[in-house]
Amino acid sequence: MKKNELEKTDKSERETRMRDAIKKAAFALMAEKGLDKVSMREIAEKVNVTKPVLYYYFKNKEDLCASIIEDHETVFRRQMEKVQQRAQGPEEVLYEGLLSHLNFFMKDPIHSKFVIQMISYTLDMDPKTIEPKKRGKSPHEMLAQVLAGEEKRGTLPAGSINDVVQLVSGLSAELMFSAYLNQHVCRGARVGGVYNKETLARLVKIILLGIKQYYKEKK
Repeated sequence: MKKNELEKTDKSERETRMRDAIKKAAFALMAEKGLDKVSMREIAEKVNVTKPVLYYYFKNKEDLCASIIEDHETVFRRQMEKVQQRAQGPEEVLYEGLLSHLNFFMKDPIHSKFVIQMISYTLDMDPKTIEPKKRGKSPHEMLAQVLAGEEKRGTLPAGSINDVVQLVSGLSAELMFSAYLNQHVCRGARVGGVYNKETLARLVKIILLGIKQYYKEKK
């Protein structure tokens, strides 16, 4: 590799490390204080760089926050890709998908805290000021794609995909809120206890049995 190519590679790697360091620091501060209560100055001080350095990588705080969210969406997409590759049948697909979701929030308490702060921040925003961003498929869109294959194989009732995705979306949100309550408010605050593998397996069976029974009666 030529000298100028090596220099370009080194610069690219340094910039990637710096971007990651900035996002990691911002993520921790925003999870703790709230998205609207963290300034670019605080983030710069946390990373031990100047504000101009921050603005070299991100045009503003919203851009930085969007990049953090996109990173987390990428994690969920990769999890769904793994589920798609190894899971067989709708029951295994839903169980593996929800288990990866649960593990994500249980692995590190900061994850549920950041999502709550993000929701709080979004609720205070004027919807007209929120610019839609082009991203890859959402985890729910990926789930629908996987379930479409199950529907074709006859393991799910025809026309039931949207209902299944909506039920799973609600349960996914409950997993996150449950994790937040137990990690940051009061352990045992959720009636029924903390979610675990057995709980998820039972709820997946209930969802699928209910879907099949509903569409059977609908005929």
